[in-house]
Amino acid sequence: MLNRPNPSSLAALTSNSRCSRYERGGSRCHRPTRRADGWCGTCAGFRRPQKPTDPVVPCPAAPSTREPVTAATDRLPLTSDEAHDPQLGVTRSAIERYCATHGGDRATAEAEIRSLLENLIATGTHQRVEGGAWRLLAREGFSLLLSADANRVLGYSTAHRDRTYGQVKAGVPSRSRSRSGHRRDKGWVLALQDGLPVRFTTLVLRRFARDVLGTEFTRSTGKKVVEAAYSRSTHVQPDPPSNHAGRRRATDEAGLRWHFAYEPGERPAVIHLSWEPGCGPQAAAQEGGS
Repeated sequence: MLNRPNPSSLAALTSNSRCSRYERGGSRCHRPTRRADGWCGTCAGFRRPQKPTDPVVPCPAAPSTREPVTAATDRLPLTSDEAHDPQLGVTRSAIERYCATHGGDRATAEAEIRSLLENLIATGTHQRVEGGAWRLLAREGFSLLLSADANRVLGYSTAHRDRTYGQVKAGVPSRSRSRSGHRRDKGWVLALQDGLPVRFTTLVLRRFARDVLGTEFTRSTGKKVVEAAYSRSTHVQPDPPSNHAGRRRATDEAGLRWHFAYEPGERPAVIHLSWEPGCGPQAAAQEGGS
């Protein structure tokens, strides 16, 4: 389902096609391929020789994380086969966001957006955004925004800096997140976590110390904070994705949300903490002031 070709891509495909992607180290792959997306499926599959240096900007057409969304009670009026129907439009903003994130040309971007849509129709989570638009999400960290009548793809968004959905599903390791995250964390913070089966970012440890323990995360309190965070996280750690790539979220009994990130060959990492509505220090402060 990942690489179903559309008629235009089939017409351009020849028996002499060569992979145009790059390995993790930046070398060009020239293996033969008959896939519609031009990837041989054997190399790492990046479209750029180096990882992007600029942070990923959320798609302007995508809804804010604060915008009200609800689980869809009605059925998406679209079948997987219709993802490649020329009558279904893909907006310029969605295509340009895809190209800015992953590289490549507009035709390839549209073909891969349609392949992603095909998968999300069948296996994704379907939500309704305030105003009626549809948001389709993959648990691996990809999202498409569709018009209320499901006749147009309005936006594309992903938590991955330069890996496509196909790369993540194939288990291709990131060139960006895990290793750059380790570089940002100070040596003493990493040393506190040696031997643990899970890693916490510095920002997570700071928030846990402040919101849960009522203290600051410093060198003197670091060991205590890490031990407490690890102990609490063991009660909520979700099962990893089948290919150990993507994100999971779990909420503990006190309403604290733990956001886990997974990379092949890496320890899972807690990359963000948040609170359910009505929980945490802010809720306690509101109750105290009432």
